[in-house]
Amino acid sequence: MKRNIIHIVFAAFALAAIVLPSKADAQSNIMYGSTRNPLMNSANPAFFPSHSRVYLALPGANLNLSSPLAYSSIFHYDSADNKTYINANSILDTLSNGEQIRFGTNIHAVGFGLDFGKFFLTLSTQAKVDFGFGMPSGLITFLSEGNYGHTGDDVIELLDGNLIGARVYGEGALGFGLRLNDNLTIGARVKLLVGYLDLSNAGSSLTLTTAPDYSSMTADLNLNMNYTSAIDITTDTVNNTTNVNVRTYMPKNYGVNFDLGARYETDLFEVSVSIIDFGPGIHWTDGIKRVVSARENNNFTFTGMDVSNIMQGGTLDSSYTQLLIDSLTALAEYKTIDGGDAYWTAIPTKVNLGGMFHITSGVSAGLLFHGEFDRGLVKVGDVFKTKTVGFYSRTSALARVNLYDWVEVVASASVLTNNGKWNWFNPGIGLTLTPFRTFQIYTFLDYISNFYIVDAKQLNLSVGLNLFFGSSSTR
Repeated sequence: MKRNIIHIVFAAFALAAIVLPSKADAQSNIMYGSTRNPLMNSANPAFFPSHSRVYLALPGANLNLSSPLAYSSIFHYDSADNKTYINANSILDTLSNGEQIRFGTNIHAVGFGLDFGKFFLTLSTQAKVDFGFGMPSGLITFLSEGNYGHTGDDVIELLDGNLIGARVYGEGALGFGLRLNDNLTIGARVKLLVGYLDLSNAGSSLTLTTAPDYSSMTADLNLNMNYTSAIDITTDTVNNTTNVNVRTYMPKNYGVNFDLGARYETDLFEVSVSIIDFGPGIHWTDGIKRVVSARENNNFTFTGMDVSNIMQGGTLDSSYTQLLIDSLTALAEYKTIDGGDAYWTAIPTKVNLGGMFHITSGVSAGLLFHGEFDRGLVKVGDVFKTKTVGFYSRTSALARVNLYDWVEVVASASVLTNNGKWNWFNPGIGLTLTPFRTFQIYTFLDYISNFYIVDAKQLNLSVGLNLFFGSSSTR
């Protein structure tokens, strides 16, 4: 029995929007504003805890949610029928500006820092996951308008690079900080990257072309994606076979990125700036496969169809779409094949700007800005093709209170942007406890867009443990 592929798309978005967090490298501005937590160094290599000569960062985790959709924008409850429906119009309106549902997490495996007075060294290792899932703008146009007004050379593109992307990689970093004088500190870090999994678009497209007289419509699919993984999965949907092989060696997919930072502090104020993950990213060379169309002649022509009214009252009219859906389902058959050119993928580059006023010896307040440039695929073969495909920012008003030399409380209110869309009020709170200046436990909950968790579009959570040696009093 043929499945309704468009309803499946909506259901996938509904599930992903509720359960998937986002942006593996998404940073908590509350953590950046902390003076006690050594992991603030990951956001600015010029930062080092002022009350410790040596720190050991034990395993910790960061989770981040960033979705354009929430439960209330996906589902609609009809009290008359006592049923819950997927609100297709709301989903299309929300996704019309190209936003993605993104999943990500990074695990801090271990970190180490050593302060020599005029300079300090840091070492860290992390495991990171980044997954993005978006709805192509052409598909939104088609579901909203059908093909009315799109004839001849006005082709509707149902599939583009915004559809899906996934990456799993490890990071080992060596950082160096230098105190130029009593006020100014600069820092730099080099990162060695090891890629374990990548799924990225390499030119896939699905187009619909309508004859000028609306007598026919042709769908043409070109499926072409790069797939690289430490787990080899070979799938052939035509022959209905799947083979799984787990490698016993580390993949040879390496890369390098760099961080730079500076911090200037007086008794009255502090300012800081950093650029994180500047560089080419990961070079995928080992175990490359391509996901391609299973059929050589991958097009289908429909005649006598009128899809201008494909959407009726926020739901799909199956009388217009069943033939189209059945045919597109057949076109979507794919297979994975060995081989493919080596390629690079970029890690989103981050920029941080901060300014804090020291109101008293233990109370500070100020503003922090965090921006991310998602550059997508940066090199295929010998040609660089860098382009900015997304911009995300978080601007926070922040207050920090240090009590009794071992308690730090940080609170914030943030304004978020996602590809030009604004989210105006997102509070956050963080607590860091360092009893005896030796053992530290911390938790940061940032960018809380809604206290009703299933309606939250943004949420960042960090938890972990640290140990300090050679401690001294701090501001």
